Formats: sequence, structure tokens, C-alpha cells
Amino acid sequence: MRINRPLSPHLTIYKPQLTPTFSIFHRISGAFLATMVLFSIFYFKIGDPSLTFYHSYQYFFLLTFYLNWVITSLVNFTLLALCYHMSNGVRHLLWDSGLFLELSQVYTSGIIMLFCAAFSALLSLIRQLIC
Repeated sequence: MRINRPLSPHLTIYKPQLTPTFSIFHRISGAFLATMVLFSIFYFKIGDPSLTFYHSYQYFFLLTFYLNWVITSLVNFTLLALCYHMSNGVRHLLWDSGLFLELSQVYTSGIIMLFCAAFSALLSLIRQLIC
């Protein structure tokens, strides 16, 4: 006799919840920020000696001239990830100190954290456009 149902609960039958989603994105943003830091260190250490060649200057000029939107998008995405990661990190520090641990407060602090991250990213983008 075969039963036409999953033997154990699977991710597809659960309704997405706020706290695990924020936790997953906190880890993803941390990994992305660490990757960007390593990439920038690698770029400044390895890419620096190659800037003495004419072709390298030509390559970087073409890269920044034609693909400026890629570089700008990457910088803005990194800024958004940094704002989210910092806001959620403050939320975790508040949890570690014993604050906002009830379920309603966890959801409220999550929504406030999202607004703080979006607001700080928006302020940084506006500052970037002005300067």
C-alpha cells in the first residue's frame, strides 16, 4: 500500500516565516560582504602592479566607461547588504542582552530592522548621488 504523501515534512509545505528568512539573509549578506572584502584585498594586492602597463589602463577605462552600471550596481548592492547586515546585527545584540525575545516583539523588531536598513541604504545612496 503506497501513500501518496511525503514521508517527512519538507520545506515546500511550510509557510515562510519572518525570523528564519531574516536569519538566512543575514548569513547570505555576511558571506557576500566577506567575499567583497576578499575580492577588494585581492584586487588591490594583485591588480596594483599591473596598472603600469598601457593595456591595463585601456582595459580599466573600457570597463568603467562601458560597464559603469555594473560597477555602480555592485557598489549599491554591497551598500544594501552592509546596511541590512548591520541592522540585523544590532537586533541580534539586543537579543543577546535579553531584550525583545517575545514572539510579537521579535516580529516587530524585524519590521523595524527592515525599515532601518532600507532608510540607511537610501540615505547613503542619496549622499552618493549628491557628492
